[in-house]
Amino acid sequence: MKITLTLSTMERIALRRFAHETGEELEDAAHIGLREFLIGIGMLELPESDNDNDE
Repeated sequence: MKITLTLSTMERIALRRFAHETGEELEDAAHIGLREFLIGIGMLELPESDNDNDE
């Protein structure tokens, strides 16, 4: 799915910084950021294979 977002100047700058720090393209950085946010708020569960916890 592709979506179009309208970002504020500060949000665009933050996304560019995140992309630079992670070495990702802007689109990939936005995808990663959204995925991590959704995981963080409990709206997206990680599949068992994504869990690197060996406990």
